Amino acid sequence: MKPLLLEFTLPLFGRITFPAYFTMLAVAFIVGLILLERAARKLHISPLRLYDMGIFIVVVSLFGARFLHIIADGQFKDYVNLCIAPKKVEVPQGKGGPKVSVCTKDSQCGDGFQCDTEKSKCYPERDCLTPFKVWRGGLVFYGGFIFAALFVIWYLRRFQLPPWKVMDVFGWIMPLGLFIARTGCLLNGCCYGKITSVPWGIRYGRWLGPWEDHMKAGLIEPTAEFSKHVHPTQIYHAGSNLLIFLLAYFVIRTRKKWDGQVLAFFLVGYALQRFVFEFFRNDPRGSLLYLSTSQLISLFVGAIGIWIYIKKPSVKVEQENAGNQNNQTVSK
Repeated sequence: MKPLLLEFTLPLFGRITFPAYFTMLAVAFIVGLILLERAARKLHISPLRLYDMGIFIVVVSLFGARFLHIIADGQFKDYVNLCIAPKKVEVPQGKGGPKVSVCTKDSQCGDGFQCDTEKSKCYPERDCLTPFKVWRGGLVFYGGFIFAALFVIWYLRRFQLPPWKVMDVFGWIMPLGLFIARTGCLLNGCCYGKITSVPWGIRYGRWLGPWEDHMKAGLIEPTAEFSKHVHPTQIYHAGSNLLIFLLAYFVIRTRKKWDGQVLAFFLVGYALQRFVFEFFRNDPRGSLLYLSTSQLISLFVGAIGIWIYIKKPSVKVEQENAGNQNNQTVSK
């Protein structure tokens, strides 16, 4: 695949790179902000108000996505050790890692690495800011989703905006954004699947995630150019999110009978596809009770979507508002 979409050098600025995943994530956020602003006009809400909310969502969701990755993906110790004891962090040779597996001096290891001459092994330089370098990857959608959802609830209440109408907009913007972002996952080689014999299986080149896993497991030789064929789980995720978007925008949105219906559809649809496709993934993730962290959160998210479908809270709010207006009319 292509972890770097673009790479060039500019005078004064030096080497400029556009990582595939972070670039596509940025595109997803930009598209989302544009659509959010347009939707605000149709809802007769100040576009600037929703645009401001969207900017904050970008920041909050990135923080939440990074936070959940650090605490739930099994790499918490590495992040801590990068700051206090970098020699304890093991980084395999290859792309993003040291240039050599055995060293006698720092210059052999490459940029960002030093040589432990006692063990003849390269280790990363001390870096206490790694948790904040989100452009390097290491983001979990559900972390960003949870943090952003809490912020949106507060923001809508703070500025007295119609909550269910606005959240219905997110119900079709989010799956479109996820479709775009998942193409970045495919190019980057993250979120990959298990080894498979299905005809649509894909292979990854040297030093990408699947290749490293298969090489360490002895499934391929260190000289192999490609990994074994794996499930293209990024395509599974991208395709299902595109389908959710098309249904949410062209079917549910145009025929909805109550506010919140589009959001509920997205929550149930996304949770279902995420729960199922997690069984086909093989990238390092946190787990509990034979389920991944994302599968456990999917159960909770899907339950919220079902609850919204059953309770229809926006209908009750409208009925209460109508009742209050009638009481005021009678009292006059």
